[in-house]
Amino acid sequence: MDVIMLDFTSKAPLYMQLYHYFKQEIEQNRLHEGEKLPSIRGLSASLSVSKITVEKAYQQLMSEGYILNCNRSRYLVNKFDGISIKKSTGFIPEREVDRQPPAECNIVYDFASGGMDIDGFDFSLWKRYINKVFLNKERLVGYGHIQGEPELRREIAAYIRNSRGVYTYPEQIIIGPGVQSLLNTLCSLLKSETNSIAFEDPGFKNGRRIFANYSYNIIAIPMRKDGIDMDSLLGSGAKLVYVSPSHQFPTGYIMPVGKRTQLLNWAERVNGIIIEDDYDSEFRYYGRPIPALKGLDNKETVVYLGSLSKIIPPSIRVSYMVLPEKLLAVFQQNAALYNQAASTIEQLALAQFMADGCLERQIRRLRKLYYGKKLILVEAVKNILGNHVEFEGSDSGLHTILHVKSELKAGQLVERALAKGCRVASVQDYYLQNTPENTSRILLYFSKIPAGEIEPAVKLLKAAWFG
Repeated sequence: MDVIMLDFTSKAPLYMQLYHYFKQEIEQNRLHEGEKLPSIRGLSASLSVSKITVEKAYQQLMSEGYILNCNRSRYLVNKFDGISIKKSTGFIPEREVDRQPPAECNIVYDFASGGMDIDGFDFSLWKRYINKVFLNKERLVGYGHIQGEPELRREIAAYIRNSRGVYTYPEQIIIGPGVQSLLNTLCSLLKSETNSIAFEDPGFKNGRRIFANYSYNIIAIPMRKDGIDMDSLLGSGAKLVYVSPSHQFPTGYIMPVGKRTQLLNWAERVNGIIIEDDYDSEFRYYGRPIPALKGLDNKETVVYLGSLSKIIPPSIRVSYMVLPEKLLAVFQQNAALYNQAASTIEQLALAQFMADGCLERQIRRLRKLYYGKKLILVEAVKNILGNHVEFEGSDSGLHTILHVKSELKAGQLVERALAKGCRVASVQDYYLQNTPENTSRILLYFSKIPAGEIEPAVKLLKAAWFG
């Protein structure tokens, strides 16, 4: 039997990857009748997945007749008579497919990506900070602190205190190479608390996938204009919820303080935990950014997630998580299970970058740049698309939502735009189950497209949808 390789970044559930592996081994006669499969406990330990994941894969194989369960822990390959089955090429992780876009998809303008403007960051300045780090070689020959470098955690604690109203100790902060990596850590920490999690619908679909891969039951809670629907959350029985109250994605809704208080009271009442994803919160173009929900948390019920990937290039892989004391204790008890995956070099460079005030200047620079782009986009849409569309959204963030007045469904609008060289995304793609009847809503990011090319890009959209 070959080494089993699972893709933790794939959209496909882990149990289905495992099922496909054993199915192919049996069909290609590499596992023979009567051979014993690894025990559930042993396989889950060797693959670092839950026993439920292995059990679900075995149950699927058993229901299709590929294996037999002789007793509670022993699974054997069933009799397989070698019926002619088209040879499988194996289970191909979806990321491999995604790397090969169709040849006809020549993307000229990418409205579906929230990437940074190529002129939005001073790489020569960053290079100088990186070079300074190399002067301290002693710090660079080890693996670094499991929670992240102390200097960076101190700077982040000061940053979120001043900009987001979050008061925390540096010792409560965990550094990671992106929010999705931190969510993998969080899934393992929370598994003893509950096996279900409520998500905003529409919401962060990659976050849903990560929790689903850890065999959490995903509960979709409808979004209202003032945030997550509290009646639905109360009725769900969930004790864990994932929200982005300061700038909800993709709707852009902001949760008012009254609803935030309700959510905190819910967590205290059910002994629950709130995961706050403070996505895109720095880019509010009128007034100060909305304070974080964590700033109101007096009972240590909120896990706070933040990322710098919209302020500095996402290739500099640094995100952070603030853990309540009880979860921090669990993390530290099991510290040997976790590795610090964020680069020590980049952490130390970023710490000094922040200490020198460069991050604050970078945020001011990007706010001015992106606000200018948003004005250009709004003007172009009004002049070119006119009454064919209506704007939705807020005065924050790097994207807007268009309600397209067309007989075409969202998927058709996406396809037609792509045929013209414009990549756009449908809001419908971010729903799990509460998709509204109005499905002609298109999400447009403006951060990555150069300001001078926004108007030509909108003209292509008009040609695609109304030409």
